[in-house]
Amino acid sequence: MNKFDEGGFGRMMTRLEAEKRHPKPDDGKIMEFTAGTEPLVRAGEVYGRAIRYTRTYGLVEWTDEQRNYQVEWFPAGQIKRVDKESWRGRPL
Repeated sequence: MNKFDEGGFGRMMTRLEAEKRHPKPDDGKIMEFTAGTEPLVRAGEVYGRAIRYTRTYGLVEWTDEQRNYQVEWFPAGQIKRVDKESWRGRPL
């Protein structure tokens, strides 16, 4: 991520704010996937990419219908990995 890239900075800030909103702060250390290995997932109606996780929650990033970057925690039971052919998300 280029430190002069405003979009990259905005995404980083959105991720940091989302991490602070973890619904269960005592759920263990926040782990992250190695860059480039983040799985494509479906969480309810959202298609995105899992970027971080704890014992019972996953942090998912996606682009909404208005092309806004979104990041939110979902219970692990709602997150399902999908293959590239089944993924219906928008480019991140």
